[in-house]
Amino acid sequence: MLKSPLLYNLFLFVLAVASSCSTTPKLKKVDSTLLELNSQTIPPADSSFIKAINPYKSELDKTMNEVLVFSKQQILKGLPESSLGDFVSDAVLKKTNDLYKPSDHLPVNICLLNNGGLRGQLPKGNITRGNAFELMPFENSIVILTLTAEKTKQLFEYVVESNGAPFAGATVKAKGKKIIELKINGQNFDPTKIYKVTTSDYLAAGGDKYNFFKDPIKIDTLNYKLRDAIIDYMIEQNKKGDSLNVTIDGRIIYE
Repeated sequence: MLKSPLLYNLFLFVLAVASSCSTTPKLKKVDSTLLELNSQTIPPADSSFIKAINPYKSELDKTMNEVLVFSKQQILKGLPESSLGDFVSDAVLKKTNDLYKPSDHLPVNICLLNNGGLRGQLPKGNITRGNAFELMPFENSIVILTLTAEKTKQLFEYVVESNGAPFAGATVKAKGKKIIELKINGQNFDPTKIYKVTTSDYLAAGGDKYNFFKDPIKIDTLNYKLRDAIIDYMIEQNKKGDSLNVTIDGRIIYE
């Protein structure tokens, strides 16, 4: 029997259509049956089917169990700041700038993601490719947006008002829900500058109420998935002989 048997309600119904000139059947009774799914109600798997998929499953298992890097501690999700949010946004910003070759030769300043897009956490010890897929199961690609200073300020105002979000390349201090200090790449926020932000195609389109991303000065796309950036970053660290040692660094502070 399944650990948590699934119960299905099977409903039989009749649609009644009324008209002024005819009498149609009307719904009088609904019968329902509870069907428990277990080894008696579910037929055994076809052995020929299992044999056919086993080579593919074995190869998939091998790929998903590949160790990418070792972590010295659990990398956990949370708000307003978390080790997971810091790690992922740092990784995406780093790999974006590795691949991004703009005509103006100006790098991406900031990475902004959303906490809800992180669907797992990373364990202490060996981190596998499967862990990366659990963390980022979506097929979202990286987008680079060039924003006015005004929209960049709106971005951080939204982060502060939302009790934080995963971001990299900046530090922000707030009192209540008001920003009292904002630094980007170590420099004070400049209301006369433009800034480049890397994010997902979902958020770039205004997903999760990230409306400040709408109508940017410019949009650049990379044929590069967020998940691949995270995986590549971990492989890169491992090749250098580095373990992950992620700590919260205070990039967002509420006074």
